[in-house]
Order: sequence, then structure tokens, then C-alpha cells
Amino acid sequence: MAHDVLVSATAPRPTGRPNARLGQTVGDMVRSLAIVLALVGVLVAVTYTSQSADVRSVDVATALAQAQRQAPFDLKTWTPGPDDVATSVRWQATGASAGTPVWHVGYLVDGSEYLQIAQSVTMEAGFVPEQTAGGKPQGEVSLGDVRWLRFESAGRRSLVGIEDGVTTVVSGTLPWSAIESAATSVREAR
Repeated sequence: MAHDVLVSATAPRPTGRPNARLGQTVGDMVRSLAIVLALVGVLVAVTYTSQSADVRSVDVATALAQAQRQAPFDLKTWTPGPDDVATSVRWQATGASAGTPVWHVGYLVDGSEYLQIAQSVTMEAGFVPEQTAGGKPQGEVSLGDVRWLRFESAGRRSLVGIEDGVTTVVSGTLPWSAIESAATSVREAR
């Protein structure tokens, strides 16, 4: 039996049903897209939450108590004003301290400025540049009976004091007068 199939070369026959999509235009597509985008906009508006977060305050006293038990030197802190908030505190090594722990306390001052106190006994050359954000030396200043080295980088001012092998860095975005005032008020933590 032969399996030859004879295919006729005739044109397709219409079924008699009209094609509903033949009458659609670009304008119909744009209107449909606008409806979909409006629905997405409503969903975004309903589920949107602002990403601006309140300033997170940290407990300095607890971290200070733990760090004091381990530190081979007297840790220093700063007494913030009534509108100032401690925002970071840690007793851990940094990238430039070569495994030596660093005492760090950071504050939000006057709602928009930053101030930090950092201390360590590390002798690593990269510690001061790390803590001063790559600041360049700007001379010295005597505050009380302590001599401080001044460092400045873009938007950041730092005072660095070295006493009994302990490097203390008071740094921030505040003007020099406020940085110097903070450095003179940094006291041994009790």
C-alpha cells in the first residue's frame, strides 16, 4: 500500500467567524497599558513605606563595662549634651589596628553633625589615617596640659593625642572649636 498523500494546493476556506482582534489599534494598546500602570501605581502607593528611619540610640554604658574589663588602658568617653545621641559603640579591632581592639563611641550632635572618640594601643601606622578619614596633618594645638595633632580631610576634622602609649582620636564633622571643646571634655570613663 502506498502512503503517498496528495495535498491539494487550494486556498484556506474562511470559517465565517469574524476575527475580533483585527479592529484593534495602537490607541487600544496604549489605553490598556495605562490601566495596568494605574493599577501598579495604586499597589505601590498602598504598600510604600518611607525608608527614612529615626536615629538609633545605643547603650554606651553596657559596652563600656564590657570593654573596661578587657582594655589594658583607661577608656575615655564624652558627656553628650541633652540633644546629642550616642549612635555607635564598639570594642573591636578595625582594619588598620592589626587585631588590637579599638574603643569607639560615635555621637549625633545637634541633630546633623557627627563626633567620635576612638582609642587604642595599636602601633600600626595605618590607625591614625583610618580614624581621621585620611586626614592631612594641620599642626598642633595645646588644650589644657595635652598636646594634640590636628588632621583635616574633606568635611572632617580630627585631633589626635598620644599619651602613655594610648592613641586617642576625637574626630567629626563639627567645626574646629567644637572638636577642641569635645577633646578637652573627654574624660576617663567611670
